[in-house]
Amino acid sequence: MTTTKGILRLIEHGGTLDELAKALDMSKSILVARIEFLVRAGYLCELRAGHGCAECTMCKTCNVPVPGGGKDGVKMYVLTDKGRETIAGGKK
Repeated sequence: MTTTKGILRLIEHGGTLDELAKALDMSKSILVARIEFLVRAGYLCELRAGHGCAECTMCKTCNVPVPGGGKDGVKMYVLTDKGRETIAGGKK
């Protein structure tokens, strides 16, 4: 089974869900479930382009398209301090 640390490292480097699922050798639905858990556990923070993203430090330079005018936006995930500490500190 892929560790939390392994998933966080890949998310830190970026990529689509399809790319990450392939790299982790898991189904996309399992990856989504793991990501949702990591958000609830405080390892990741979910950002949605078009929804409060003005708070994001990348807001002025971001060019992520918001499909259909942005009702739902595009989900993006960033590591929280807890997530970065997990990668740096070797926690599983």
